Order: sequence, then structure tokens, then C-alpha cells
Amino acid sequence: MSFQIQTQRRVSLNEILKQQAVERGLEPLVLEPELLLARVAKGGHSGQFLADAFISAYRSDQAFTHSLGELTKLDAEGFRLFHQILHIRHVQGWRDDTYYQIEQQIKSITMEGRA
Repeated sequence: MSFQIQTQRRVSLNEILKQQAVERGLEPLVLEPELLLARVAKGGHSGQFLADAFISAYRSDQAFTHSLGELTKLDAEGFRLFHQILHIRHVQGWRDDTYYQIEQQIKSITMEGRA
């Protein structure tokens, strides 16, 4: 009867994320907050779509009520911003207070537009 001894090693979160990126074939995109806020301030369909997407990604209790088919209405920059929004929880170095500040600015912009 033969036995194999397996040793355990600690794996860092960085190593896990790198491995996932290799396996999944994508690296999380860093959000460009100034560009996002500018697009939201510009208004229109894409501004509201991106504002709602960010708030839904940041606040898990906020439903995203748009159809994903509306992505076809976004230009390349808007589509890239949408992808960045999807990745906000996967980018290292971001802090909740940063997301909160962006959310507050988005809410301020969209409320001004509704007044």
C-alpha cells in the first residue's frame, strides 16, 4: 500500500485573481470616474443607463431595470464604461468610500436633471 503526502501551501488573493484572469481570459478594467461622471452629466439615454448601472453595481439592493439589449445604444466609450462598472468590485485598491463619493455625485447630477 502506498501513500502520498500532499503539502498545503497558502495562496494569496493576488495569486488567485491572477489565475482567474488567465482561466477566464480577462483582466478587470479600472473605472474612469471622471469620464463616467461626465457621461452622466451629459444626460440622455447613455448617461442614465450608466448612472443606473453604477448605482446597481455599488448597491446590491438597487435593481438594474434596463434591458441589456440597450447596450446596443451605447457608443464604444459608453460600452467600455459599462464594462468598467461591471468590474468595480474586482479591481484591487478601490475602497468603499471612493464608490460612495462617486454614487453621491451621480445622484446629485441625476437629481438636478429631474428638477
